Parts: sequence; C-alpha cells; structure tokens
Amino acid sequence: AAKAMAAKAMAAKAMAATASSTSFHLSARANLGFRRLKTSTSAAEASPSSSASKLTHVLATASRAGYGRRRPSTVPDCEPATAEEIASLASFISSKERLLVITGAGCSTESNIPDYRSPTGAYSSGFKPMTHQDFLKTEANQRRYWARSFVGWRRFAEQTAPNDAHRAIAELQRESNVWRLITQNVDRLHQVAGAADVLELHGSTHDVQCLACGAVSCRRRLQRRLADLNPRLAAAADDAIDPRSGEAPYDDGATPPSVSLDSGTPNLRTRPDGDVELDGELVVDFVVPPCEKCNRGPLKPAVVFFGDGVPAATAEEARRMSDGCDGVLIVGSSVSTFSAFRLVRDAHERGVPVAVLTCGWTRVDEMASVKVEKLAGEVLPRVVERLRREELWGF
Repeated sequence: AAKAMAAKAMAAKAMAATASSTSFHLSARANLGFRRLKTSTSAAEASPSSSASKLTHVLATASRAGYGRRRPSTVPDCEPATAEEIASLASFISSKERLLVITGAGCSTESNIPDYRSPTGAYSSGFKPMTHQDFLKTEANQRRYWARSFVGWRRFAEQTAPNDAHRAIAELQRESNVWRLITQNVDRLHQVAGAADVLELHGSTHDVQCLACGAVSCRRRLQRRLADLNPRLAAAADDAIDPRSGEAPYDDGATPPSVSLDSGTPNLRTRPDGDVELDGELVVDFVVPPCEKCNRGPLKPAVVFFGDGVPAATAEEARRMSDGCDGVLIVGSSVSTFSAFRLVRDAHERGVPVAVLTCGWTRVDEMASVKVEKLAGEVLPRVVERLRREELWGF
C-alpha cells in the first residue's frame, strides 16, 4: 500500500512538472483544420491540482475557439477567431433591434456541402453549373441533370446535417437577436436546425416545380418515382453505399473520381446544389416522369438556376426586409449574386451598418463596418455564448 501511495505521489509530481515547465501544442495537417496552439505556465505556480485544472481550462478554451477540430475538405482554410473578433460581432448584433441575417454557401461548407467560389469550391476544379437556359434547351440536358441529381440526392439531403453555424443562428433567432433571416442556400439546413420563417432567396432542392402548370411537389416523392423508372441506376447507386458506414460515396479531395457508375463503385464529386459528376449509358437512357398533376412538364427543382431570376414575390419580400432592417449581417457569403448584393447595397445606402462573417473577399467589403474572415460554425457559437453572458452578467 505504501509503495502504491508513493507511486501515485511521484506520478502527480511528474504531471505537475510537465504541465508547468513545458508548452502544450496541438498541430496537424492544415486540411484537417488543426491549428498550432502554444500555452506556457509558470513553474513557481505549479501544483498537481492547479496544473491539471489549468490544462483542462486550456483544452476547453482551445476547443471552443476551433483548435484541434476536424474540418471537412469542403471548408476553406481559416484561422480561429480572436476574442476581439468575437466581441466585435457580439457588439454589432446586440446593438440592433431589427437585424437582417443573410447566409450563403459558406454557412453549409462545415456540413460537408461544397461552395462555388472559395479556393476549395466547385469553381476551383473547372466546374460549370447548368444554367436555366441549358436546362430548357433540350430533353437530353434535362435527363442529364436529373440523373446526376438523383444519384447525388442521398448524400446531399439524407446524409447531411446542420452544423454549429445553423444551430447558432437558430438560437440567435429564438433569443430575439435576429429579426429576419434570408438564405441563398437550397439545402434547407436552417429549418432543420430549428430556424423559423426562413426566406429561401434561391428556392430549395427539396421542392420540385412543373414548368407547364406551376404545381409544386415534394422532392422525396419524385426521388421514389425516379428510382422506380430507372432501376439500373438506382441499383448501381445502392451498390456504391459503404456497407460499414451506410453512406453514399463522396469526393474526399484526394481520390480520383471514377468516370461513371457503369465502371464500378464510384467516388462521386458532389456539387453545391446536390448533383454529382456522372456520365455513361445510364445517363443517356435516364427516364424523367411527367408532372403528376398535368401529365406534362418538364419538372425542375424549385431553385433559381444560374441565368434565371428570383420569383417576383420572393424578391419583393426580400426587399421589404432590407428596407425595414437596422443592421445587416452577412454569414458565409461573398454576396456575388446580384439578388443578394442589392439587398445589402440598398440597406447601406440608407445608412444601415453592415457586418460580414465569412472566409475571404466579398462584394460588400467596402460597405462593412465589421469584417471577420473566419468560419461561421466556429465563431457564432462563441458569439451566442458571449451575448448570453452579457445579458446575464452585464459584461
């Protein structure tokens, strides 16, 4: 017993010496999102209990700041935010009575959904999305779009989940820090996270619209119809599911993608709107059903394609939000599309202050009084925490 007690005492002494005289480091590959963290403690203050407590505090603080977190390959490279940046965003939000939040693709990259314009986005690989005009031009284009979207839907809609940015925005809304919420995203993750009254500026892939009669239907129902009409492609997509994880294949940024589903298990390169790179006989022969209501078509996802315009009613509602707000917060967007840019521009021209939280350049940088170039999912939870503390304790 005496030997055991002596061993425990020596272990505690060694832990104290190590914690007090050395620096603690977290470092790993940048593409996994790790960042180097270095903290030092004074040897004069060290004791077994105080050193362990300090180490626990350091680890907890580092985790909240974003150190050591595994980031998806869809996330651009950003350093964790500083305390000053968190404070500036919290101050901006708390000073507004009618804050308009506008989100973009950068809000969903941490949910493993790629964006278009970041250094790791779809445009970086030479991808060109199908335009509205291309979709309408030929039935072959429509078959190609729906075949790609059919295969990509499982990962895009069924295997993605809200991240900390979506959850934090929902919490800000519930706690009356957000007046109105507009998203340019088509993934509907804000609603899944609990946000209410979300204006989908560019529509949603979860809805399907008939271009002949205007009827809107559920995408999941169409997905089942597509599977029934295209059993070979449905079977090939099912065969590609990882039996261990139950997940659809996904481009990890390192493994070369297969050329088609015909050649075996693919490594599918998912795109921001949920479709995948796909070619081959199964695409040419893909069958798209007509509208269930009018038996015509074509059917199109209820989203605003490139080259298309925002529906008039949606644009008018967004304009009213811009006219009525007393502050605009951009989250995860370069604001490159004019439909979003004009909302910020019009508010700014009225003297409304603008804040930006996103990695990289935006079209409204010169309008912003606050700019934080960090990841929304790592920043917003800390902003929520600070606002709650200020509400409770006043500092």
